[in-house]
Amino acid sequence: MSTKSINQVRLVCFGVLLAMAEGCGPATAPSGTTQRRVVAEDRAAANVNGGIDREIWDVYRIRGGRVGYGRTSIKHATVSGRDIVRIDGLNHLAIKRFGQTTEQDIRFSSNETPGGQLIDFQSEIKQGPVPLKVSGRVAGDRLEIKTVTQGKELSSSIPWKTGYGGFYASEMSLLRKPMKPEEKRSIRALAVAVYQVATIEMAAKDYETVELLSGSVELLRIDTVTEFPGGTTLDGTVWIDRTGAILKTFIKALDIETFRVPKAVALEEFEAADLDLGWDISVRLERPIEQPHEAKQVRYLMRLDGGDPAAAFVSGESQAVKSIDANTAELTVFAIRPGQDGGNPNAPDDPPTAADREPNNLVQSDNTKIVAEAGKAAGDETDPWRIAVALEQYVHHEITEKNFSQAFATAADVAETREGDCSEHAVFLAALARARGLPARIAIGLVYMQGTQSFGYHAWNEVYIDGRWIPLDATLAKGGIGAGHLKLGHSSLDGASALSSFLPVAQVAGRLKIEKL
Repeated sequence: MSTKSINQVRLVCFGVLLAMAEGCGPATAPSGTTQRRVVAEDRAAANVNGGIDREIWDVYRIRGGRVGYGRTSIKHATVSGRDIVRIDGLNHLAIKRFGQTTEQDIRFSSNETPGGQLIDFQSEIKQGPVPLKVSGRVAGDRLEIKTVTQGKELSSSIPWKTGYGGFYASEMSLLRKPMKPEEKRSIRALAVAVYQVATIEMAAKDYETVELLSGSVELLRIDTVTEFPGGTTLDGTVWIDRTGAILKTFIKALDIETFRVPKAVALEEFEAADLDLGWDISVRLERPIEQPHEAKQVRYLMRLDGGDPAAAFVSGESQAVKSIDANTAELTVFAIRPGQDGGNPNAPDDPPTAADREPNNLVQSDNTKIVAEAGKAAGDETDPWRIAVALEQYVHHEITEKNFSQAFATAADVAETREGDCSEHAVFLAALARARGLPARIAIGLVYMQGTQSFGYHAWNEVYIDGRWIPLDATLAKGGIGAGHLKLGHSSLDGASALSSFLPVAQVAGRLKIEKL
């Protein structure tokens, strides 16, 4: 089992909310002499149009334990007679999952106008054997994006308006014009890691005493809500001084904090925090569930602190969601098989899209090795369900190194390495299925971990057979699944914004309670 989904949310939270978020970005600080020096640098840099260059270092913590550091540099230059601001950033993370440490780097850079308008960007996420590289350039009313993974380069675009900002838009906005108590501000900017335009609503409260790494100071509190296309929202808070410099941030998803520090402090050697994003983020039940993966139907009571579980979980063929109150919902989960009765009788119509059939940067179903293995795994079989089950068994047995140290490998990577956890199983199976002509996608949610009395965050598959989406899970290889998988959403993983499909996990992680009815 795996909580790989949590790793993607962490990537998105850091990539989006640290590097973009936007007030939750590359800025925060310590106290004492170093703090006075850093704040003085920010005070000078507040005149961002004046061409003041600077370098920022941060420490990242989750639930009080250190998990990484970040560096952001801002340089002003003139290129072909045009004034630009060059921003380069690095987020380095070391986080434990089920006792194994995963290290991950997110690098990004952008060229922007002194007024904060994006010109172009590049990013690299080291999440598997071969990094995911994404670049883009504003061209009129479109942002043209190129995504590169192993053996695959694809182009896409999203609508773009003059007022949209880059990865550092909120930070620069606050430096140009610091907010005041009770002021509100709205910014639209590109989110790193998901490459969508997010809306960041900032609401200033009042000055309050804030504990930094080595002292306390009076800072203005600004609550932020970042909303992504599709309606997913992430909440956070930033604290700024009177110059607009951000000295501390907090992201509600996973309780992430950042503090600005000197370079030497950021680069100090550290061991990954005791927090384990496998065990510590799982949802513990009061009583164990007997054989949920063999059950045909199970009803669960879902309670979400500060949110609506009826909005977080989706209804479909394999489950039905019924709202009880603002923080409570009933979730009925069904085991479904082709040609058999059962499933959600009120499931909405959900035909496969072209993206569920075609290769992309993460699911390279046209890869020569994957095409060959898809033929080998199911041979001359023609029945779609028999093909799907054969592929499920094949992936289960072929991924011989079951580990949690991979961040997020692509199907082509897995075909080479034969290692990973749930997401590696899922992308590999999706690629094999598409190579055999079966529409396939990845489901994201929670799975009951037998023997642990808890649900862990997980990824599995759905294949479209006989007019229905039928779940498969190659980590279990049971020829389908029972009623122990609770689904938050699904994705074909196409396009530069593929990782945004993991955002719903951020809305429930650490705040969800589950009871079997």
